[in-house]
Amino acid sequence: MNPPLADDRAPPACDTARTAELRALLASRKRLLILTHNNPDPDSIGGAMGLAEFARKACGIEAEFAITGRILRAENQAMVRELHIETTPLETVDTSEFDCFAVVDTQPGFGHTFVPPEIAVDIVIDHHVCAEADGTDIAFYEVLEDLGATSSIVAAHLQNAGVEPSADVATALAYGIKTDTADLSRNVCEVDLRAFEYLFPYIDRQRLVAIQSPRLPAAYFKTLKDALSKVRLYDGVTLCSLGRTPSAEMVAEIADLLLRQEGVRAVFCGGLVGGSYYVSVRTQVGTDAWSLLRDAMEGENGSCGGHGSVAGGTIQVATNDSRALKRLERRLERNILRSFGVSGCNAAALGDADD
Repeated sequence: MNPPLADDRAPPACDTARTAELRALLASRKRLLILTHNNPDPDSIGGAMGLAEFARKACGIEAEFAITGRILRAENQAMVRELHIETTPLETVDTSEFDCFAVVDTQPGFGHTFVPPEIAVDIVIDHHVCAEADGTDIAFYEVLEDLGATSSIVAAHLQNAGVEPSADVATALAYGIKTDTADLSRNVCEVDLRAFEYLFPYIDRQRLVAIQSPRLPAAYFKTLKDALSKVRLYDGVTLCSLGRTPSAEMVAEIADLLLRQEGVRAVFCGGLVGGSYYVSVRTQVGTDAWSLLRDAMEGENGSCGGHGSVAGGTIQVATNDSRALKRLERRLERNILRSFGVSGCNAAALGDADD
């Protein structure tokens, strides 16, 4: 059964009065710098592009999008290429040239988010739960945990302001919504549906197809094969500890894939990238992924956030010694299984039993 289409009503957080607040703030400034989390994903890229469009078309100020880390996943690289997105490394930006700063699809306080110490954040737009975040001193703080995507929030402001988005921006926002809501099937609410309907006439469908189905290098399939060999199956809970892995995106991608297995209620996937251990959690609808991840990471030096059936976190690792990494993974596994009331001695591997 398809979800019901949104009606014309919006919750107070996305109404025209809130859009007017954002517009007034930006109109009082001269130049905006937009930041997001490390290794930005489609929702953060789309949200950043949409906010830059809002700044230019609704407020008359220029905006720039700066990134930390790299864009690694093949679909994300295709998004940047197909939509002609300019990504400026943050370390090359002179922040003194800007008088307004926004953080999109994350919040100051998240472990995977770097905000230069010399700047004061003016705008936060996000949809994740973040226990470490504090919006007290932020002029425009809009964190809507019930929404499926940050891109939906930004699209709602464009619609409220009467902005006609460019094809590139509309496609980026729509793809951000599609990825974070699993094609409008997960954690979706009326605002997400209405945002997608608003964007739909402006989407470049040919480019969207190219983004969603990029060619993949042979190394991708080798990493996938190695990951699947490390899967451990419990009673409705699937764990996969990748050890050292090329990117945090691969951790999330494996988690998404494993949730599709029959009988799985929750997936926990983790991997070490540099000095950080990344964890991605996916659950069936109705189970709070963030609470599960928070319990699993109890006592660790890290932070986590999430929304609905999707959550992610990072743990800072003092040493990349193999024994220390295995100890960390055993602690996480013990906490995860305890939260589900599952025994840790009955794990199976993929292929142990053929149907």
